[in-house]
Amino acid sequence: MSAVTWSTAAVPRSRQFGYWREMICEAFLDLSPDAARGADLDGFRGRVTQRRLGRLAIAQIGSQAQRVRRTEAGIARSPRAGYYANLQLRGSCRTVQDGRAAVTQPGDLTVVDTERPFTFELSDDFAQLSFYVPGQLLHPQLEQPVVTATRIPTVSGVGAALRHTLQALEPGALPEDSARRLAVHAGGLLAVALNGPAGLGPADPGPGARRRAGQLDAALGDVAEHLADDDLCPATTAARLGISVRQLHQVFAGHERTFGAELRRQRLEQARRDLADPARAGLRVIDIAADAGFADVTHFHRVFRRAFGCTPAQLRGGPAR
Repeated sequence: MSAVTWSTAAVPRSRQFGYWREMICEAFLDLSPDAARGADLDGFRGRVTQRRLGRLAIAQIGSQAQRVRRTEAGIARSPRAGYYANLQLRGSCRTVQDGRAAVTQPGDLTVVDTERPFTFELSDDFAQLSFYVPGQLLHPQLEQPVVTATRIPTVSGVGAALRHTLQALEPGALPEDSARRLAVHAGGLLAVALNGPAGLGPADPGPGARRRAGQLDAALGDVAEHLADDDLCPATTAARLGISVRQLHQVFAGHERTFGAELRRQRLEQARRDLADPARAGLRVIDIAADAGFADVTHFHRVFRRAFGCTPAQLRGGPAR
């Protein structure tokens, strides 16, 4: 099944938040979102692109700040036995379920059970990948109960493999047959991650490793937030994090990529998403490159082709502009 996109841009500003309520219930579950005061008058930006992969599904969500609740009444109206694994791409999210709370930054992952109430508190504009796995598919692979609303490490090991797999499943990134097969593997990786101690993957690595992981998450988030800045470099990120450039490089020493390689990857991924986005089809390639932080369009074309095996124009399916 091809991806389906819902966007509040399709309706008048005064109806946008009401439409958002309807579309997330259609795409996901019976949910109760609350936006900042004035959303019904001032308009609301929100977009969901979802692809169903057999009994699984992957969705990319981008929206303004809001609070979203799954209530007992919502569960009664639309019962659904399964789990959503949410990978934060931009902004932050506080997930609450069963008395536990997890705050996720870009690169972080957490899980919620659709059969019990939960809350998402999104304090700023955000983007997520949301992966749905039915309970009937996940439960046979589990060795212990799932501890939801807890951050799953994705810096290394199975968590990192799961993060990369979910990113590869972004709607439109793969042909349908390939995406279906990969989605099954993603469900298996999620089960392996949940089968660790306390259902959370690897054992606690200790306070030093946790601090470095937190610094890495903060650095990745800073890169994502300032991606288009001309002066984005180790020095500016280190200054915002309150650490030295040397400490920043030490933080990335435990990551799969250096700071520079991570910056290039994120910029290329943003450019690839924008090139594939029908809503941005009117923009020139040079404009998309600039929005992603590439000052030299020739360099952009070269690294893009090296990363994705095609030119930006070929990805779009049209002539270069």
